[in-house]
Amino acid sequence: MEIRGTLLVLIREVDMTTNMIAGKADTKVGSADVVVGVDGSAASIDALRYARSEARRTEGTLRVVHVLPDYAAAAYPLPLQEIADGGRAVLRSALTQAGVDEGPVRTVLRHGTRVASLVADARGARLLVVGADRRPLLGRLLTGNTSTGVAAAAATPVVSVPEGWSGAGHRVVLAAVKKPAQALDLLGEAFSVAQARGSRLLVLHAWRLPSEYDDDGVAGRPAVDGWDARARRELEVAVAEWRTSYPDVVVELRVVHDQPAHALVAASQEVDELVLVRRAHGFPAAVHLGSTARTVLRESACPVRVVPPGRSAVVPGLVLEGAGGVRT
Repeated sequence: MEIRGTLLVLIREVDMTTNMIAGKADTKVGSADVVVGVDGSAASIDALRYARSEARRTEGTLRVVHVLPDYAAAAYPLPLQEIADGGRAVLRSALTQAGVDEGPVRTVLRHGTRVASLVADARGARLLVVGADRRPLLGRLLTGNTSTGVAAAAATPVVSVPEGWSGAGHRVVLAAVKKPAQALDLLGEAFSVAQARGSRLLVLHAWRLPSEYDDDGVAGRPAVDGWDARARRELEVAVAEWRTSYPDVVVELRVVHDQPAHALVAASQEVDELVLVRRAHGFPAAVHLGSTARTVLRESACPVRVVPPGRSAVVPGLVLEGAGGVRT
């Protein structure tokens, strides 16, 4: 078969592991499942290790997805079977390199664009994990930036794992708060992650005036101190009820007079995970990532979790226990 530009054949789902869940394979994703995209890169192998750990912790199924390309070089067409065989080889190699050899695992081949396929596959899952896409700009011109794309579009939280992540623990989760009064979804996710891991929660707010105003002549030391104090009071209000819901989580508040992206990238060196919220902008609401989120995804030293708006299912003051009981 000759391929001209776009592949028109949809590759059916393929199960490949020997430790599959018993029974017939299906495409349904459970609410406890963790979906991870792999492409053979070192970052995607680290993402698979992260996803395996999360799936084990929540006793969910690990769903490992590789997306076959929806394009082909016209001058060098490959038979569809060879492309599918290459995808299977990527999945096998990823599982071996990440040491995934136990627990409920499902492997899946998809065909299409990476971002759309991963977002669709993770619909209904607890988490979507990808390796941080830090290729040079020229390398992203054709396929785009996968980690930024899924973080901007997924209805479930997305974790972008940088290459070289080892999981070595500082036992700290960082919540990046831009506007304390609008941080419900962010703090709900951050407190939940911190409690599940037995970690301390660092709540950080960074601010800086435009350069032409942020100097000793306009924003002198008294002004800076005043802004810092105001921001800290707003953070205290924002976390007060969450402290009641999660009394075991130790919370540190930090206000930094710095450009937000710079402050967050610097802080990523001392935490295990950085939690951001994705904002809805405009009317009708268009959801996308701002410049700070894009910079952090590209430069962070730790995994970055991007929370979609409207994610918080538990209001402050109410915690649902694992056994189904309720604590207020």
